[in-house]
Amino acid sequence: MANIDSIEADIIKRLEGRKAVGKTISFDLKGEGILRIDARAEPVTLSRSDEKSDATLTISAEDMAGLLDGSINGQSLMMTGRAKMSGNPMIAMKLRDLLM
Repeated sequence: MANIDSIEADIIKRLEGRKAVGKTISFDLKGEGILRIDARAEPVTLSRSDEKSDATLTISAEDMAGLLDGSINGQSLMMTGRAKMSGNPMIAMKLRDLLM
């Protein structure tokens, strides 16, 4: 079962050596907490801050884990309402570059 700790560890590994993209994005993990990527400067960092971001993806921890491991398609999550994006939707494209 996915939880904020396992997702945080996975994202931290994925962010190693990534280039800044000038944006911030938060993941509201529906009751588990919030993770925030700050990619405005290098090194790109991850925190549990609820500071305002350029975009926020609201998603369950289980769906976030599936998105990260590739077993769930992000577009289908959005279309079925299992994930919601607020803020700048173009951030989603930068997110893919950071995490995949």
